Amino acid sequence: MGPVRRRLHQQGERSRGAAVAFLRVRRLLPATARGASHLDRRRDAALSPDELARALEEARRALTFVHAGEALAALQRGTRLPRGLAVLTFDESFAATAELALPVCRALGVPALFFVTTGPLDAAEPETLWDSHVHAVVERMGGRALSTRFIDRPLATSTARQRLSATRCLILSLASLDEGELYRRLHELDVIAGGRPPVAALDRMLHAEELRHLAGDPLVAIGAHGRAHLSLASASDQALRDELEQPRQQLAALCGGAFVDVVSYPFGRPPYVDERVVEAARDAGYRAAFTALPGVSRPGDPLFWLPRLPITRRGSTLAAVEHAGSAAVVDALWPAAGGRAGLVEPEG
Repeated sequence: MGPVRRRLHQQGERSRGAAVAFLRVRRLLPATARGASHLDRRRDAALSPDELARALEEARRALTFVHAGEALAALQRGTRLPRGLAVLTFDESFAATAELALPVCRALGVPALFFVTTGPLDAAEPETLWDSHVHAVVERMGGRALSTRFIDRPLATSTARQRLSATRCLILSLASLDEGELYRRLHELDVIAGGRPPVAALDRMLHAEELRHLAGDPLVAIGAHGRAHLSLASASDQALRDELEQPRQQLAALCGGAFVDVVSYPFGRPPYVDERVVEAARDAGYRAAFTALPGVSRPGDPLFWLPRLPITRRGSTLAAVEHAGSAAVVDALWPAAGGRAGLVEPEG
């Protein structure tokens, strides 16, 4: 399949020019016992710094890494690209990710776009994302079965595999809720676990002063990732405006020119994002918006439904780029073959 995929990818480049590959990393974790045992590592939602470096070095063999603003300008110009471009993006503003990513980016000269959830920036105490909070609740159960009114069966938590399954089940049940019901159910989980779990050091989000420092690095660009990391499709009209407009205003004030006026939709795919959300992002004034759907972009593609390719520890980044390019050719020739992205566990 490799040679066929490569020929289709090359055909796409001949017909429409080279592509921009926005590469997506959810988070980085250290190559320590604590990092290796983290739930995000066990569910393949995190890379180590060395794994990131290897993936970037591979990608540089065929792609030129550029700043996010440069890539967006190339897409907006609408003219054919002579060479493939790449932009590295990080979907969550974990403090540990920023700390681990910058040395890799500096060593390789690779710019990075960090999407920031603004709710934790001004918090008096360490905060994490609500879905990471769910992970902590499950870990705190200490092997006890977790029974709650909104799941139709007790969730076992005795083994690592059971805790992973319980976490996935809970996140899927919560991801489509509006903010009020989400936090009511999170409070219920805290009570079941015997109190609100403390925020682990690896799960702490950036605070405002750390973000200012990060944004001052010449390799760094900043984008928005919501205020409370909610499913935007489930938000009321007012909540949707708040989730898009407040981060845009706050990040522009905090980060200055490093804020490139783009947003990454939390959870990044249907049913958590829909046409109403896309229109709201455009109305809020952003210049572009990113999904978590796989693919590459070329001049003329919709700027408020930009795909990204995940960097994984097991796959080849260049093979993923070729696969996305060949898939675009297949979709153009046989439109009925499109729509391969199904409804999967929310991530990012």
